[in-house]
Amino acid sequence: MKIIYTEKISSTNDYLKKLKKVTEDTAIIAKKQTGGRGTKGRSFICEEGGVYLSLLKLYPCSASQSFSIMENSALAVVKTLKSFGVEAGIKWPNDIIVNGKKICGILIENVFEGDEVARSVIGIGLNVNNPIANEIKGIAISTKEVLGTKLDEKTVASTILYHLYLPSRHEEYEKRLLFLGEEVTVITEKSTYKAIIDKVLPNGNLQLKDGTVLSSAEVSIR
Repeated sequence: MKIIYTEKISSTNDYLKKLKKVTEDTAIIAKKQTGGRGTKGRSFICEEGGVYLSLLKLYPCSASQSFSIMENSALAVVKTLKSFGVEAGIKWPNDIIVNGKKICGILIENVFEGDEVARSVIGIGLNVNNPIANEIKGIAISTKEVLGTKLDEKTVASTILYHLYLPSRHEEYEKRLLFLGEEVTVITEKSTYKAIIDKVLPNGNLQLKDGTVLSSAEVSIR
Protein backbone atom coordinates (compact mmCIF):
# COMPACT_ATOMS: atom_id res chain seq x y z
CA MET A 1 0.00 0.00 0.00
CA LYS A 2 1.20 3.47 -0.90
CA ILE A 3 0.66 6.26 1.66
CA ILE A 4 0.66 9.96 0.77
CA TYR A 5 0.86 12.71 3.41
CA THR A 6 -0.25 16.28 2.73
CA GLU A 7 -0.66 19.44 4.79
CA LYS A 8 -3.90 20.66 3.19
CA ILE A 9 -6.25 19.41 0.51
CA SER A 10 -9.75 20.09 -0.70
CA SER A 11 -10.94 16.48 -0.37
CA THR A 12 -8.94 13.31 0.20
CA ASN A 13 -11.69 11.28 -1.47
CA ASP A 14 -11.71 13.49 -4.56
CA TYR A 15 -7.92 13.25 -4.84
CA LEU A 16 -7.99 9.46 -4.95
CA LYS A 17 -10.95 9.34 -7.33
CA LYS A 18 -8.94 11.34 -9.86
CA LEU A 19 -5.93 9.00 -9.84
CA LYS A 20 -5.35 7.11 -13.09
CA LYS A 21 -3.69 3.74 -13.70
CA VAL A 22 -3.46 2.85 -10.02
CA THR A 23 -1.76 -0.52 -9.52
CA GLU A 24 -1.82 -0.75 -5.72
CA ASP A 25 -4.00 0.33 -2.82
CA THR A 26 -3.31 3.97 -2.00
CA ALA A 27 -4.03 6.06 1.08
CA ILE A 28 -3.82 9.81 1.55
CA ILE A 29 -3.71 11.51 4.95
CA ALA A 30 -4.23 15.26 5.30
CA LYS A 31 -3.76 17.61 8.24
CA LYS A 32 -6.64 19.74 6.99
CA GLN A 33 -9.43 19.53 4.41
CA THR A 34 -11.08 22.59 2.91
CA GLY A 35 -13.87 20.78 1.07
CA GLY A 36 -14.69 17.78 3.22
CA ARG A 37 -17.96 16.00 2.39
CA GLY A 38 -20.22 13.69 4.31
CA THR A 39 -23.05 11.47 3.15
CA LYS A 40 -25.85 12.97 1.07
CA GLY A 41 -23.56 15.86 0.08
CA ARG A 42 -23.38 17.39 3.56
CA SER A 43 -20.29 19.48 4.32
CA PHE A 44 -17.87 18.19 6.96
CA ILE A 45 -15.77 20.62 9.05
CA CYS A 46 -12.12 19.52 8.86
CA GLU A 47 -9.90 21.80 10.94
CA GLU A 48 -6.26 20.99 11.70
CA GLY A 49 -5.85 18.50 14.52
CA GLY A 50 -8.24 15.90 13.20
CA VAL A 51 -7.47 12.75 11.22
CA TYR A 52 -8.64 13.04 7.60
CA LEU A 53 -7.76 10.06 5.46
CA SER A 54 -8.99 8.20 2.43
CA LEU A 55 -8.04 4.74 1.26
CA LEU A 56 -8.41 3.52 -2.31
CA LYS A 57 -8.85 -0.26 -2.30
CA LEU A 58 -8.73 -2.16 -5.56
CA TYR A 59 -11.27 -4.97 -6.09
CA PRO A 60 -12.23 -5.25 -2.42
CA CYS A 61 -15.31 -7.49 -2.86
CA SER A 62 -18.23 -8.54 -5.03
CA ALA A 63 -21.00 -6.03 -5.71
CA SER A 64 -23.48 -8.02 -3.64
CA GLN A 65 -21.21 -7.62 -0.60
CA SER A 66 -20.55 -3.90 -1.01
CA PHE A 67 -22.10 -2.97 2.35
CA SER A 68 -19.36 -5.01 4.02
CA ILE A 69 -16.98 -2.16 3.07
CA MET A 70 -19.07 0.23 5.16
CA GLU A 71 -19.32 -2.24 8.03
CA ASN A 72 -15.59 -2.92 8.06
CA SER A 73 -14.77 0.80 7.88
CA ALA A 74 -17.05 1.68 10.80
CA LEU A 75 -15.63 -1.16 12.86
CA ALA A 76 -12.08 -0.10 12.00
CA VAL A 77 -12.76 3.30 13.56
CA VAL A 78 -14.53 1.81 16.59
CA LYS A 79 -11.65 -0.63 17.20
CA THR A 80 -9.08 2.15 16.74
CA LEU A 81 -10.84 4.35 19.28
CA LYS A 82 -11.05 1.45 21.74
CA SER A 83 -7.30 0.90 21.43
CA PHE A 84 -6.83 4.47 22.67
CA GLY A 85 -9.33 4.10 25.51
CA VAL A 86 -12.44 5.56 23.84
CA GLU A 87 -15.64 3.48 23.71
CA ALA A 88 -17.77 4.18 20.62
CA GLY A 89 -20.93 2.93 18.95
CA ILE A 90 -22.29 3.07 15.41
CA LYS A 91 -25.37 5.01 14.40
CA TRP A 92 -26.75 3.37 11.24
CA PRO A 93 -25.29 3.34 8.76
CA ASN A 94 -21.94 5.07 9.26
CA ASP A 95 -21.76 7.68 12.04
CA ILE A 96 -19.44 6.91 14.94
CA ILE A 97 -20.86 8.11 18.25
CA VAL A 98 -19.20 8.71 21.62
CA ASN A 99 -21.15 9.92 24.65
CA GLY A 100 -24.13 10.66 22.45
CA LYS A 101 -22.15 12.88 20.07
CA LYS A 102 -20.61 12.33 16.63
CA ILE A 103 -16.86 11.82 16.63
CA CYS A 104 -16.34 10.51 13.10
CA GLY A 105 -17.96 10.51 9.68
CA ILE A 106 -17.37 7.96 6.93
CA LEU A 107 -17.95 8.40 3.20
CA ILE A 108 -17.71 5.36 0.93
CA GLU A 109 -17.59 5.85 -2.85
CA ASN A 110 -17.55 2.66 -4.93
CA VAL A 111 -16.97 2.06 -8.63
CA PHE A 112 -18.73 -1.05 -9.93
CA GLU A 113 -17.70 -3.20 -12.89
CA GLY A 114 -20.21 -5.95 -13.54
CA ASP A 115 -20.52 -8.08 -10.42
CA GLU A 116 -17.46 -6.60 -8.74
CA VAL A 117 -16.54 -3.47 -6.83
CA ALA A 118 -13.60 -2.47 -9.00
CA ARG A 119 -12.39 0.14 -6.54
CA SER A 120 -13.62 1.65 -3.33
CA VAL A 121 -12.62 5.01 -1.86
CA ILE A 122 -13.08 4.96 1.91
CA GLY A 123 -13.07 8.44 3.42
CA ILE A 124 -12.77 8.88 7.19
CA GLY A 125 -12.85 12.12 9.17
CA LEU A 126 -12.15 11.66 12.89
CA ASN A 127 -12.15 14.40 15.51
CA VAL A 128 -8.93 13.97 17.47
CA ASN A 129 -7.20 17.17 18.64
CA ASN A 130 -9.13 19.60 16.44
CA PRO A 131 -11.32 22.24 18.07
CA ILE A 132 -15.07 21.69 17.81
CA ALA A 133 -16.87 24.70 16.32
CA ASN A 134 -19.33 26.41 18.67
CA GLU A 135 -22.27 25.72 16.37
CA ILE A 136 -21.78 21.94 16.59
CA LYS A 137 -20.52 21.50 20.17
CA GLY A 138 -23.87 20.06 21.14
CA ILE A 139 -23.63 17.25 18.60
CA ALA A 140 -19.88 16.69 18.03
CA ILE A 141 -16.99 15.56 20.21
CA SER A 142 -13.25 14.83 19.92
CA THR A 143 -10.92 12.29 21.50
CA LYS A 144 -9.14 15.17 23.25
CA GLU A 145 -12.40 16.14 24.93
CA VAL A 146 -13.09 12.55 25.96
CA LEU A 147 -9.59 11.69 27.20
CA GLY A 148 -8.48 15.12 28.41
CA THR A 149 -5.23 14.74 26.49
CA LYS A 150 -3.92 14.84 22.93
CA LEU A 151 -3.26 11.80 20.76
CA ASP A 152 -0.65 11.58 18.01
CA GLU A 153 -2.61 12.04 14.80
CA LYS A 154 -0.28 9.98 12.60
CA THR A 155 -0.46 7.08 15.05
CA VAL A 156 -4.26 7.25 15.05
CA ALA A 157 -4.32 7.34 11.23
CA SER A 158 -1.97 4.39 10.87
CA THR A 159 -4.04 2.42 13.40
CA ILE A 160 -7.19 3.04 11.36
CA LEU A 161 -5.43 1.86 8.19
CA TYR A 162 -4.26 -1.26 10.01
CA HIS A 163 -7.80 -2.12 11.10
CA LEU A 164 -9.20 -1.44 7.62
CA TYR A 165 -7.32 -4.51 6.43
CA LEU A 166 -8.55 -6.81 9.18
CA PRO A 167 -11.59 -8.99 8.43
CA SER A 168 -14.87 -8.27 10.23
CA ARG A 169 -18.28 -9.91 10.48
CA HIS A 170 -21.81 -8.56 10.14
CA GLU A 171 -22.50 -9.68 13.71
CA GLU A 172 -19.71 -7.41 14.97
CA TYR A 173 -21.32 -4.43 13.24
CA GLU A 174 -24.74 -5.18 14.76
CA LYS A 175 -23.17 -5.63 18.19
CA ARG A 176 -21.82 -2.08 18.03
CA LEU A 177 -25.01 -0.65 16.54
CA LEU A 178 -26.79 1.95 18.66
CA PHE A 179 -30.59 1.99 19.14
CA LEU A 180 -31.05 -1.68 18.21
CA GLY A 181 -34.38 -2.75 19.70
CA GLU A 182 -35.15 0.84 20.67
CA GLU A 183 -37.69 3.35 19.42
CA VAL A 184 -36.28 5.99 17.06
CA THR A 185 -37.61 8.75 14.84
CA VAL A 186 -37.58 7.81 11.15
CA ILE A 187 -37.33 10.78 8.78
CA THR A 188 -38.23 10.50 5.10
CA GLU A 189 -38.90 13.12 2.44
CA LYS A 190 -42.64 12.75 2.96
CA SER A 191 -43.10 11.88 6.64
CA THR A 192 -41.65 11.52 10.13
CA TYR A 193 -42.71 8.72 12.45
CA LYS A 194 -41.68 6.59 15.43
CA ALA A 195 -40.51 2.99 14.97
CA ILE A 196 -38.45 0.29 16.66
CA ILE A 197 -35.25 -0.95 15.00
CA ASP A 198 -35.14 -4.73 14.61
CA LYS A 199 -31.90 -5.34 12.71
CA VAL A 200 -29.62 -4.33 9.86
CA LEU A 201 -29.70 -6.67 6.88
CA PRO A 202 -26.41 -7.82 5.24
CA ASN A 203 -27.10 -5.46 2.30
CA GLY A 204 -27.16 -2.48 4.66
CA ASN A 205 -30.90 -1.87 4.75
CA LEU A 206 -32.56 -1.27 8.10
CA GLN A 207 -35.42 -3.52 9.13
CA LEU A 208 -38.01 -2.23 11.59
CA LYS A 209 -39.96 -4.31 14.09
CA ASP A 210 -43.05 -4.21 11.87
CA GLY A 211 -41.08 -5.69 8.96
CA THR A 212 -40.60 -2.43 7.05
CA VAL A 213 -37.24 -2.28 5.26
CA LEU A 214 -35.51 1.10 4.83
CA SER A 215 -32.55 2.24 2.75
CA SER A 216 -30.06 4.78 4.11
CA ALA A 217 -30.29 6.58 0.76
CA GLU A 218 -33.97 7.30 1.44
CA VAL A 219 -34.23 7.90 5.20
CA SER A 220 -32.38 8.98 8.31
CA ILE A 221 -32.99 8.15 11.95
CA ARG A 222 -32.76 10.09 15.20
